[in-house]
Amino acid sequence: GDTKIFRRLLLALAIWDIPRSFLRFVLAQNGLRQSPAELAKHWERETLASFSISQLDAFAELSSGRCPLLSRALRCTDFSLQKSSWQASASQYLEEEAFLARRQAMAMMRHVWTNYEKRAFGKDQLLPITGAGVDNWGGIGQTLVDSLDTLWLMGFKEEFVRAAEWVDSSLSFEVDLNVNLFETSIRHLGGLLSGFLLSGREGLFVKALDLGKRLFQAFPQPTTSQPSLTAPQAVSAGSFNEDELREMMTKAGFDEASMDMVLKKAEGLEVKVVDLNATKLASLPDSDVNLHTGASQNLAGFVSLAEAYVPMEWKVLSTLTADCSYAQGQDKVLRLINRTADLGNNGLASILLRPDGFPFPSAENRISLGSRGDSFYEYLLKDAVYSGENADPLTKSLWNVFKAKLPQLLVEVDPKKAAAKRKKPLRSKREMKAKHRATAAETASRKLKWKPNTDKPPARGFGGSRGGWFETWEDVDKWVFVKEITYHQTVPKMDHLICFLPGALALDVLHQPGRNKIGPELYLAHKLAQTCVHMYFRTVSDLAPEITRFNAHGLTDDLGSMHHILRPETIESLFVLWQTTKRQIYRNWGQRLLSAFYRMKTRFGFASLHNVNKPAHLRDDMPSFFFAETLKYLFLLFSADSTLPLTDWVLTTEAHPMPTFRTLEAKAGIKWPCGTYSVPEAPQESTDNVSNLSEGTSEVPASKETEPFEEFETPSKPQKAAETALNAQTGEEKAGAGDVVTSDKYLLERCNQRILELERQLQQEKEQCRAQVLQELGIVAPAPGGNGDPTCWGGGYTYEDCCFPSPSGNPLCWDHIYTYNRCCKNPS
Repeated sequence: GDTKIFRRLLLALAIWDIPRSFLRFVLAQNGLRQSPAELAKHWERETLASFSISQLDAFAELSSGRCPLLSRALRCTDFSLQKSSWQASASQYLEEEAFLARRQAMAMMRHVWTNYEKRAFGKDQLLPITGAGVDNWGGIGQTLVDSLDTLWLMGFKEEFVRAAEWVDSSLSFEVDLNVNLFETSIRHLGGLLSGFLLSGREGLFVKALDLGKRLFQAFPQPTTSQPSLTAPQAVSAGSFNEDELREMMTKAGFDEASMDMVLKKAEGLEVKVVDLNATKLASLPDSDVNLHTGASQNLAGFVSLAEAYVPMEWKVLSTLTADCSYAQGQDKVLRLINRTADLGNNGLASILLRPDGFPFPSAENRISLGSRGDSFYEYLLKDAVYSGENADPLTKSLWNVFKAKLPQLLVEVDPKKAAAKRKKPLRSKREMKAKHRATAAETASRKLKWKPNTDKPPARGFGGSRGGWFETWEDVDKWVFVKEITYHQTVPKMDHLICFLPGALALDVLHQPGRNKIGPELYLAHKLAQTCVHMYFRTVSDLAPEITRFNAHGLTDDLGSMHHILRPETIESLFVLWQTTKRQIYRNWGQRLLSAFYRMKTRFGFASLHNVNKPAHLRDDMPSFFFAETLKYLFLLFSADSTLPLTDWVLTTEAHPMPTFRTLEAKAGIKWPCGTYSVPEAPQESTDNVSNLSEGTSEVPASKETEPFEEFETPSKPQKAAETALNAQTGEEKAGAGDVVTSDKYLLERCNQRILELERQLQQEKEQCRAQVLQELGIVAPAPGGNGDPTCWGGGYTYEDCCFPSPSGNPLCWDHIYTYNRCCKNPS
C-alpha cells in the first residue's frame, strides 16, 4: 500500500539523490507510476526540483498511457501515445505548457494596455490601483513609447497603429523640460527607433531623430578651433597666484600642511599657467539636458558609470542617418573612462565619476555591477554584437578583461555546510526540564487566554506553494553571489539589477564560434541565475526584493530594501539562457515567476509591493519597463526562437530589439557609414589579443517568414543623410570617410599602429614633465611598490595613489584601521 510506496521512495531518494519536491508529488498519487530513476535519466536533478506538482503528475499520467491535465486547465487531445515513448509525449506536453504560458503573458499585456488606452492614453504612467494616469516624467508619453515594440511583437497591430498615430500627431519634444539623458535615451530614443525598425513607420523615425538632436546637446560639443597650448592666448608666464593654486590643491585632496610646504618651496618660481577656457577638455556627457534650450548640467555633481555610456541607441541612429557624430560621442566616452579607470588592466570602474572621468570623491562610491554600474558592462558586449565586424575592438577587449576580473567580485557559499555549523548543541536534561516546567495554574491560565492567531503571516515560499512549486535552498548545491567593494570594505549585498549578468554571459557564448553549452561561462551564468530566482523563491510573495544580502548561510533580508517594482532582469537572463542552452529548467523557473507576477493583478494593471513578505500591501506603481521589458521577456521566453532570434537581433538595456548591423545590411542594404574605427585607440590598449566578433556571428538566412523584420519597409522619399534614415535604407553608397577607411584594411591597421606609437610617446613626455615639476618643487615622488604594511594594498588601493603627497597622503584612503603611518612609513 501507501506505506510500501513511501519506503521505496525514500530508498530511491537516497540512491538517486532525487529532489524532495518529487516526494510531495508521489504522496499525491495513488501509486508510483514512474520511478525516480527513469525521470533522472531524462532530466538532471536541478530540473526535477524545478518542476511543479502538476507537471510531475502529468509525467506519471503519460508514463501510464493517459493524457494529463494541461496546466490544470485543459486536457490534451493530440498526444500520439501509441506511436511514441512517454519521453517524447512529455516534451510535447511541455511545449503545450509553454504555449499556455505565452498566452498568459499576452493576456497580461492586453489587460494593462486596454486600461492604459482607456484611462491614461499618452500619459507617462498608469497607476494600477487607482487607475489614474500621471505625467511623472514630464508628460512625453513614456509608457506609450516604451511599449511600442512589445505591442508589435505580441501581434497587437491595431493597438500599435493607434499608439504610433498618437506619436505622429501629439508627441512633441519642443518643451521646456529637463530630462535625464540616460533614461530618455534608453526609453524614448530606443523605443522610437525599435518601433521604426520593426514596422517601417516613418513618423517614428522623424521623432527619434528630433529627440536625438536635442539629447546630444548633453555631450561635449566640439569647438570650431583647437588652439595650441604654445599659443600666446593659451599660455602665460609669471609668478604664480597663491590663492588659485591653493584652491586647486584643495580640490585635489591636499591637506593644509602639504599645501603650506609646497607653496613655501614654490615662492619665486616662474610658473606657466594654461588658460583652460582656451581649449576644450575631454569630459563625460552631462546627466540632464533641457529639451528646449539644450542647456545641460550634472544635478548630482557626478556622472554615473552606467549612464555615461549608452552606445547601442546612438550607433543605431548613426547607422540610419549616416551621421557619425552620434557614434563617435559614445566611442570617446568609452576611451575617456578607459584612460581614467585603466579598464584595460583593472576591468572594473567606480560607479560615480567626475565629469573628467576620474572617480568621484565620495564615501558612497564603490565598484558594483548593480545600480549605476550595470548597463555599462552589458553594453560592452552588446555594442560589439550589434556592430559585428565594424565593432570597435576596444569594446570586445574590455568585455574580455571584465570577464577575467569578474572572479574578484564573486563569493561562493555552501548552504549545507553552513547549516551544519549553525545547529545548536543539545541541552542537558536539567535545562530541558527547566525550560518546559510549568505549574497547573499557569497551564490553566494559558488555556483560558488562548485564542487562534489569525494574524500569523504565511511562511516563506507560500506564493510558490500555491502554484505547486516546492523548490527550496535545500535543492541548491552552492550559492554564487556578486559582492560590492567600497573604499573601506566589502559589501555582501546583491542588487536585483545584477541579475542581467547571467544573460550577458550566455549571450556572449551564443555569439562565440563553436560554443560549448557546458563550458565554464555557462556554468557561472547558471549558478548566478539560480541565485537570482531564489531571491524570488525565498519570499512569501514569490517576488524578489530590490536588494538581497548574503552571509555564510546563504540569502538574507535587507530590511531597508524589501520592496518590489516588477523588475525584468531575472526574466531576461532566463530567456537568453533558454535560447542558448534549451535547458527546461529555465522555462520552469520562468513559469513560476510568471505566476508570481500574475498574482499582482489589480483592476487596472499589476501592482508593485511595499514588502515582498507582505503581499497584501500593494504599491500603486507600475513602471513603464513592466510593459517594455518584463512582459516582453516573459512572452519571448515561451515563444519560438524565430519570434526574435538572438543571432540576428540585440535587445537594448530597456529590451528594445535592434537588428544587428549584419541583418540591416542583408535586409535593407544599409552600409556602415563611420569606418572601422571612429576614434584612435588609447595608449593602454593592445590589439594583439582582440578577437573579431564577426567570426562568431551566424550568417543571416536568405529568407525567414517568421522573422519580425519581414515587414520592414523602405520609405520612398529620400532626404539628407544627416537628417533622415530614408536614403540609408535605399542601399545607395555614399562617398565619404567611411568608404576611404574601409577600402584598405592593411593601410588602416598601419595608421592605427602609428597613432598608438605617437600616443605612447605623448604619455612618456607627460610623465617626464610631471617628474621635472616635482623635482623643481622639491617633492619626492613615491617609489613604485613602496614600503609600509603590504596588507593595506587591496580592493583597488595602491601605494602610489594613497601615500602621495607626504606627510599625510590621500585622505580618501584612510580610516581608523588603515592609516598613513601604518601603510606608508617604513617599518621601524
